[in-house]
Amino acid sequence: MIKKLQRILLGTLRRQMMIGMTLIITLMMGLFVWDTTHRQQKIKVEQYKDQAIALADTLATSSAIWVASRDVSGLQEIVNGVSKYPNLKQAIVIDLRGQVLAHTDLTKVGLYIDAFNQDNDLQQIHYSNSSIDVTKAIVLADREIGWVVIDLDRRAYLEEINQIKINSFFYALTAILLGVLITTLASRYLTRRLYIIQKVADKVQTGATHLRVNMKGTDEASLLAKQFDQMLDSLALRESQLASFYSLDLVGLTVTSPDKGLISINPCLCKMLEYTEEQLKKLTWNDLTYPNDLEADEAQFTRLLANEIDGYSLEKRFISRTGKVIPTMLVVRCVRKNDGSIDYVLAMVQDISKQKEDAIQIERLAYFDPLTKLPNRRLLDDRLKQALIFSDRNQYYGAILFLDLDNFKTLNDTLGHDIGDLLLQQVANRLINIIREGDTVTRFGGDEFVIILEGIHSNAFVAATQIKAIATAILDTINQPYNIAGHSYSTSTSIGATLFLGNNTTPDELLKQADISMYQAKKSGRNLVCFFDPKMEISIINRVVLERDLLIALEHNQFQLYYQVQVDSSNTPVGAEALIRWNHPQRGIVSPLEFIPLVEETGMIIEIGQWVIDSACRQLNAWQQHVNTAGLSLSINVSAKQFHKADFVDIIKKSIDKYSVNPKLLKIELTESVLLNNIQTIIEKMNTLAAIGIQFSLDDFGTGYSSLQYLKKLPLHQLKIDQSFVRELCVDSNDKTIVKTIISMAQSLGLSVIAEGVETEQQQQYLISQGCRNFQGYLFSRPVPIDQFESLIPQIA
Repeated sequence: MIKKLQRILLGTLRRQMMIGMTLIITLMMGLFVWDTTHRQQKIKVEQYKDQAIALADTLATSSAIWVASRDVSGLQEIVNGVSKYPNLKQAIVIDLRGQVLAHTDLTKVGLYIDAFNQDNDLQQIHYSNSSIDVTKAIVLADREIGWVVIDLDRRAYLEEINQIKINSFFYALTAILLGVLITTLASRYLTRRLYIIQKVADKVQTGATHLRVNMKGTDEASLLAKQFDQMLDSLALRESQLASFYSLDLVGLTVTSPDKGLISINPCLCKMLEYTEEQLKKLTWNDLTYPNDLEADEAQFTRLLANEIDGYSLEKRFISRTGKVIPTMLVVRCVRKNDGSIDYVLAMVQDISKQKEDAIQIERLAYFDPLTKLPNRRLLDDRLKQALIFSDRNQYYGAILFLDLDNFKTLNDTLGHDIGDLLLQQVANRLINIIREGDTVTRFGGDEFVIILEGIHSNAFVAATQIKAIATAILDTINQPYNIAGHSYSTSTSIGATLFLGNNTTPDELLKQADISMYQAKKSGRNLVCFFDPKMEISIINRVVLERDLLIALEHNQFQLYYQVQVDSSNTPVGAEALIRWNHPQRGIVSPLEFIPLVEETGMIIEIGQWVIDSACRQLNAWQQHVNTAGLSLSINVSAKQFHKADFVDIIKKSIDKYSVNPKLLKIELTESVLLNNIQTIIEKMNTLAAIGIQFSLDDFGTGYSSLQYLKKLPLHQLKIDQSFVRELCVDSNDKTIVKTIISMAQSLGLSVIAEGVETEQQQQYLISQGCRNFQGYLFSRPVPIDQFESLIPQIA
């Protein structure tokens, strides 16, 4: 009942306006009628009272003398005269005893009124339903002598009041009806534009979404209509966009009803699951869901039905019609009715197969080496931590093997990096096949591999023995020939090993120990296994300090050249060899045997070598200014790295031009290691420099391997016999044979010979007897600074 009343009263805006205005008008008119009748009634009452009082005063005044004289006839005439007054019911004159002296009803004259109220009031007024009674004292000479009673009839007065009420009611009713009419017209006029908007809205709701209000004007309704049209345009645009999105091949979309099942399915989901829309509508989510993912999806959907959540998202797998498992991201949202129950459910299904593949690829790139497919350094760190925990738990020794391929750079430089990559892949495959199940092979970087061995043995000696056997097997496997792109290639590896027990040592420290061991294996001759020794670590620390000091030496010019004289068979100085020395601020003069291998390895030899060339040319320029030294040649040692630089020839030429020296006085000493690679390029460089007068000496001849075929093609001027053959020359027949052969070979090739390391006259005399004419060694002078050397020349000469 209440709802029905609400619908009636709170219907349309027009109805609300009509009912509201009608109620207001009715209330106002009701108040007006009540107020009007109330005022009229008061006025009439006052009028009747005033008439009664005035009539009573008149009668009392006119009858005073007659009462005093007891002239009843005179009093009756006065009363008869008053009786003609309108609405007068009766007029009575009474004496103080209550006897009626005169009355409009003659039959009552002379009677006594027993109940007559003789109060002290001079005037009394009494009201009844039909009359107004006024009792007035008759006063003569300030003394009451009787009473006058006037009784006026109120019925005419009440009829007037009732007539006023009736008239007012009709006036009010007419006003209400007129107000309702005006309100109706006004409400229709005021709401006509809103009604138009409502009609359009109703039609749009039924499906006529193309309709618009198109109302003109500047009033509020027109502005509302324009906003309504804009809203419809916006909704139409969004609906169009949604329809486009729904049909796009981006994500799968479905609309599902708890009662009707799948209502709508977009083409993308059909394509994803390999079903038609009609086929999918006959299936349920359970039919399409991967069994292992069904429980999680149902648990969330149950919460949705229980009104605990309005949506959820999770990863789940679907099964296509052909049985393909499709990983997806499922996003579910529901639209509820007013009672909270689900009206329909929207589901968005996004195929994340590509993202999953990308994630696997990212993980592979993050934790695996792309070339060898082995775990990389990041995964190595994780595996090593796990190995330490495992070792600590079962108290079994484990080990780290640090492998570095020998001479891998030579392979890259000669056959190219592609061939080097193929070798790394084959090495990785061999390592995987040889290690035990549960052990880990990783590529540490470049040509370095790290192997983690776990659970070897609880006894350290037994564990070390087994590790040695495994490492030796790895060496044998790596040493087997490789077939790389049609090339047969053999290589070896150096292995550093360190044991661990428990997790007292950090992964970084263990890797450092294995690395140190590996370098010790290389230092010991390569193709070896070397276990970690704490002394190695001290050696490495010293190496790091030495490398740091070398950088400081380069920056602060701590290097200087020492000069060792070279003489002929008559002991006449013919030249000198410039030998680098390091004047360390704390350690003093440091032998090149201590730091040259390191500068070769780090590449600092390039910068130091350029400094030697520049210093040598500057010194030749200084010697050219003096008679005693003007004809001296100066030999400098050039490393293989320095000589192979593309701009080496230009560097020599620039230094010669810079100091204006005679090129024939500059002699470059090369070791046989320079001739190992790119021999044709070497010959071209040497020929270019020889063409301007530069001389070449092959240093340490006989200690390496020189092909005679290439030797005769090189523009050499001199062979230098290594001091190792000269040292035992007088007592070792083999050394004599080697020296004799070198001298004979040089003579046959038209080359001069110089012997280094000559310390006795006996050595010099034997060399002279074999045809050697140039000498260098302690017999003549040690390497000395330039000022000592220049003081020594006149003495030797």
